[in-house]
Amino acid sequence: MSRHGLSALALAVLLSGGAAAGGATPPASWLGQRVDVAQTAFCRAQGCALVEVRENSFNTPGWHDGTKRTYRLRGGERLEVDVRPGGWISNVFLLKDGARLGSSLTLRERRLAAEFLTLATGRRFPSQAVAQCVAAGLTAQRRNPDVYGPDQPLSQWSTPAGLPYKARCGVAGAGPLGVWAGWMQQ
Repeated sequence: MSRHGLSALALAVLLSGGAAAGGATPPASWLGQRVDVAQTAFCRAQGCALVEVRENSFNTPGWHDGTKRTYRLRGGERLEVDVRPGGWISNVFLLKDGARLGSSLTLRERRLAAEFLTLATGRRFPSQAVAQCVAAGLTAQRRNPDVYGPDQPLSQWSTPAGLPYKARCGVAGAGPLGVWAGWMQQ
């Protein structure tokens, strides 16, 4: 085979996602999938370090089985992943610890939050949508200090099997500043 023919074959393998060479195409979203979040391109780029794996119990709010895995990102953010029995991901959170009441996300943090939500859900989230969600949460919090975020989610959808999913944001005070998405979010 000519050198040109080998280059064309290598290009075809790369464009097919490496399937011909035994590679696997990553899932379109983390939610509802068995994904090792630490091995995702997002975590490799953000330097995720596993800090805790907690077994859920009957005293755990929301989920009584499975685990919560907590990672610390290089930038200081906290990534939490709810892993259900069988290994599939039900909820994901990207949170900024230590934010003061009334604070917002920086441009870098909004871009990171949008990238995170896009990868975790398989849906497109521009950083401007994250900024608008946080601004709506801050406005609602000025009227009621116990409000954690806006009434309206960033997005809501159902899987083909009918599972309801939402993406939301929260503001500092009633909880940590950040974004999250998952199954059965209020």
